[in-house]
Amino acid sequence: MALEKTVLNETIISDLLSKHYGISLVSSKKLKLGTANCYQVYDGNQYYFLKEFQSSFAESAVVQEAKILDYLSAAGIPTSCFYKTVSGEYVIIFQNHIICLEEYIEGQTYDYDDLPPALLPQVGTMLGKLHSALRDYPLPISMSDQWLDSFSTDRMMAQYDALIKLAESKTDDRNINRIIDDLQYKKQLAIRCENYKKYYNGITYCSTHGDYQGCQLIFAGNEIKAVVDFSSASCLPVTWEIMRSFVQTSRSCNTTATLDIHALCDYVREYMKCAPLNRTDLIAMPYVYLFQLARSTYGYPQYLNSDSEDKERLLQFAFWRTQMCREIEQKATSISLELLKQCV
Repeated sequence: MALEKTVLNETIISDLLSKHYGISLVSSKKLKLGTANCYQVYDGNQYYFLKEFQSSFAESAVVQEAKILDYLSAAGIPTSCFYKTVSGEYVIIFQNHIICLEEYIEGQTYDYDDLPPALLPQVGTMLGKLHSALRDYPLPISMSDQWLDSFSTDRMMAQYDALIKLAESKTDDRNINRIIDDLQYKKQLAIRCENYKKYYNGITYCSTHGDYQGCQLIFAGNEIKAVVDFSSASCLPVTWEIMRSFVQTSRSCNTTATLDIHALCDYVREYMKCAPLNRTDLIAMPYVYLFQLARSTYGYPQYLNSDSEDKERLLQFAFWRTQMCREIEQKATSISLELLKQCV
């Protein structure tokens, strides 16, 4: 679901395409994809993909994405490249929104919870190919040593205490008991995270997609036809991108908040056909995921402090993420041991 109301309509799109790309619009159709406003546009000969980013997006980040796509395309990774404007730019600016035009790739896409399980190993393989291709590509480091050192248990506890107090004031809300229970759990998880910091020592970092999961892929039958949306690309722990992508893509994780350890091992083995992992990476994988998620309150304050029509969806996402934290924390030791057993 798009996070902001679009500033475009068909007349504006037609004018922008004509002025900046020399393209005459025949038709346009709004697509229900992701958090940006996206359109399929047609000039009578071919289709294009038009994307209007949220107002918070920086032009430099979008240009960075365009350059990454050019790099990956040259390396043989299937993706959707940007078209340049008649003046040679990757983007245009309209009413403080960044707009780009990309190749439109026909194929099958899947939502967050409906990727066929048989395709899950291929998602892992493609992530390995991406990391292999991007290993020497320079991107800003996220989850750095400085970021790790900035973690404060006291600050996180205070943040959760404030949310618990706010929740306790809303006694007439049917969701409050579960919200309070979740926030109490996340507060205790934040305390345990002081011990989880050690798992960052010696893990592998690599330039990566940053939001890799099944819904960012276009399929042709059983084959991945393209990887799209590199707007969150950065240098990250590979264990984070692997674990998060599996959790976000696995149907059992999405529908029942249950992690199948053997399916995760299959996913990691497919990844390792294309990119290496060391023993430290395998041991750390569940704990790196937990450390990052424990720090995030996303969904709860948006629900408690807002009358947004989207707040119920955000709360359900928060409930799901917290349940996945419970599931992974309970199985963390077993996950590490099985990864060592099956993937070394």
